[in-house]
Amino acid sequence: EKETLVVNLGFSFDYPPYKYKDGEKLNGINVEFMKAVADELNMNVEFVEEDAHSSQYKPEEHKYDVLLNRTEDNIENAKLSAVYVSDVQSVIVKASSDYNLYDDFYSGFDGAGYPKGLKSGITIGVKKNTTGDIYASAPLNEWGFGEDNVNEYTSNQEMINALKNGEITAVVTDDALAKNMLNAVSGLKILDSTFYSAEYKVAVVSEDSEKQTEILTAINKLINDGTAKSIVDKYMEY
Repeated sequence: EKETLVVNLGFSFDYPPYKYKDGEKLNGINVEFMKAVADELNMNVEFVEEDAHSSQYKPEEHKYDVLLNRTEDNIENAKLSAVYVSDVQSVIVKASSDYNLYDDFYSGFDGAGYPKGLKSGITIGVKKNTTGDIYASAPLNEWGFGEDNVNEYTSNQEMINALKNGEITAVVTDDALAKNMLNAVSGLKILDSTFYSAEYKVAVVSEDSEKQTEILTAINKLINDGTAKSIVDKYMEY
């Protein structure tokens, strides 16, 4: 009987082009890449929808082998792959907005050039527990907006509705997802300045050290031989 590669896709499958449902079928970069890894290992693959942000991650409770879209290396006992996809965080505002750069959200800068305040009423929307959430919630002196000025949403639709209704000033999300949103929703624009560059890795957290090494080796092989890039390129053609 084949072993199973258990892949955690995070708490929401609604994140094109990385993961999304096409009817009942799961699709996207992370899904196709992990299917290729499972084929390489001659394993079955199972996808789990569960919050796996590193602050919630508890090694003793996890039932999966792999976490995707990792930018940080502070996950206990994880082995990180090479970078399998690079993406930038983009900022979306209403098309009618006067903002052109996200720097315009700040009210001033200190002598070293770091933001020292936000203009009145600036609120940033993010998808909860995403890269955008982490960096938008960072303090001003790290070019974030501060936790108090960030609203977390659990669905893209809710976040975009809040933007269109004027409840928030802007949305911070992966550029690939931002472009998907603009294709689907009228009346929005992406600011000229990108917020943050993210290089995503795969964290292999399997507790079986032999299986962990085997999975990591297969992932890196498919990154190095161009398989990962061909999958990414297919989905990043907006």
